[in-house]
Amino acid sequence: MGFISNIFNAISENLISGGAYYLIAKAVMVTAVIAVLAWVIAGLLGIAISYLMTYEKKIVSAVGRGVCFVFRSIPVLLLVWLLYYCFFGGSTLSGIIIMGLGIGLYGAGHLAEIISRSVQREQEKMNKSVRNRLEKVYFSMVVPQALEDSVFQIKRLMIQLLQWTTIAGYISVNDLTEVMYGIGQRTMYPFFSIFFAAILYMIATVIIEWIFKIIEKKLKSANDKKENKEKMYER
Repeated sequence: MGFISNIFNAISENLISGGAYYLIAKAVMVTAVIAVLAWVIAGLLGIAISYLMTYEKKIVSAVGRGVCFVFRSIPVLLLVWLLYYCFFGGSTLSGIIIMGLGIGLYGAGHLAEIISRSVQREQEKMNKSVRNRLEKVYFSMVVPQALEDSVFQIKRLMIQLLQWTTIAGYISVNDLTEVMYGIGQRTMYPFFSIFFAAILYMIATVIIEWIFKIIEKKLKSANDKKENKEKMYER
């Protein structure tokens, strides 16, 4: 009975008393905002950088590769510190935005590499005239196909960017990890707080994997329909 009583006490102290549930809910929203912001920045900037990396002119592609290398080589924490203390030091820009930007830049470097590799593999199979024509439809046709071919890698990157939100406390952002750590320190139940935060991150990961599973099924279904149509035309 003592063990069960301790569990209920831990739940009460960490999730209910002192308005803990409100702080946790707010922290979950902060973490979600950071993650979504990072995903958006990584997506838009990563696609733009991949365009430069696969551009025909060597100077332009070299610039793209250089930017990609910088973003994916600097550790996320150092990137966030550079933005927070150097580039935006003394500004009124929210720490949440800076955190999302830092993680997003890191993700952009990796996404650009994923897309450019997929595009370059396809370009190697084409002659020069076809490659030149593809530059005109890069964002409307080439990128969607590259994203489709790299679904697994993109899913893994999105989960990784979500996990990087745990460092938000380093720039005084009250994200989920920071709030749960503070509650654990206050209630003297640090293990429970850490365990609960880990469960919430696992739930978020399951949701992301579920979404990508649906995407993969839709893509497979679309490809099957396309193949069936091609077979019908061949007949």
